[in-house]
Amino acid sequence: MKALAPYQIFFPIGVLSSLLAVGVWLVQHLNWFGTPALFIHSKLIVGGFIWSFIVGFLMTAVPKMTGTSPAKKIELAIAGLLMFLMIVFSWSLDPRYFYGTHILLIVFLLIFGGRRLLKATKPAPVFFPHVGYAVALALAGAAYHYSGQSYMGIHLYHVGTILLLVLGIGTRFFSFLSGLPSVFETSHQKSTLRVFNLMGLATAGLLFLAGLDFTLAYLGLALVTLGYLFFFWKVQRPSARPSALKWGVRIVALTIPLSFLLCWIQPGLYLTWLHILFIGCFTMICYAVGTRVTLAHGSYSLDIEMKSRALWVFVSLLALSMVARGLYGAVDGEMKIHLLHVAVYLWLLAIAGWIYSFFIRIFKPGKAAASC
Repeated sequence: MKALAPYQIFFPIGVLSSLLAVGVWLVQHLNWFGTPALFIHSKLIVGGFIWSFIVGFLMTAVPKMTGTSPAKKIELAIAGLLMFLMIVFSWSLDPRYFYGTHILLIVFLLIFGGRRLLKATKPAPVFFPHVGYAVALALAGAAYHYSGQSYMGIHLYHVGTILLLVLGIGTRFFSFLSGLPSVFETSHQKSTLRVFNLMGLATAGLLFLAGLDFTLAYLGLALVTLGYLFFFWKVQRPSARPSALKWGVRIVALTIPLSFLLCWIQPGLYLTWLHILFIGCFTMICYAVGTRVTLAHGSYSLDIEMKSRALWVFVSLLALSMVARGLYGAVDGEMKIHLLHVAVYLWLLAIAGWIYSFFIRIFKPGKAAASC
């Protein structure tokens, strides 16, 4: 029996965690758990859902990108155990168990990736330094959370880590999912690459300033991320690709500067505006990349991606969930709780549509030649 690839282990964990993380809002009034739903949700959405996709992607992609050995069984077991513990500790009122375990996961990934980089037989992709910046923010943010400084922790751990991965790896996936060549990766000059990496450091620095309550940092983040989108992602390029994910990654691009601009305009509602980032950007890109990895590694034709009605349903419902969640945070009165429930149901329906069409394909290989 062929061994499971990392994405076949961790993507399903992420999918199920995404349902659980949002579903807790529907049962919070039943008093099934002692920890408030808000704290469970925030840890499950990042530690259970998004980091499962991150671990699955990195443990699959790093060996292939460096031309080194695939993940070993013991490495998969360690990562799986740490992810399991993080999901369990998401339900604990004391956050130190969760963030302490996450620090161990990050150290493990540094060892996993570092060993392969030292033995690399292929040049590292241009976005690899951004992975390093993201890991550094994850460590720092988890440490801030562990010490009880959650405001800084949110900016570095919840936002910064994932944002830098998206901005870096997005140079490739925005192009691929749009049916366009990755111009920056193939034709960059050293000076351009230097600017790209300096912008990554600037993004990390601005997030730190935002965590210190410097509101102007949000405006800086909006401007810097716009620079990424137009100069490195090149979002201005037209694409004739008939794919829902082409529009999905455009929603991803739109929500990045928009959420930071709204945080600058109304900093008191920063959690509301960051939810736009989490739903429209982080969730959308996780499932978009998950779709492409599943099809490409699972020996499926990419025509499925372009013809899938389920992906149109997924992108549409997730975008509507993002709008409903934004309105929930911005309005008061009787409609407020109803908007939260609308956002939750739309989210759950979006994920259910993706599961219906793609979940089984994570495990069941197709008949086409693998394209990764």
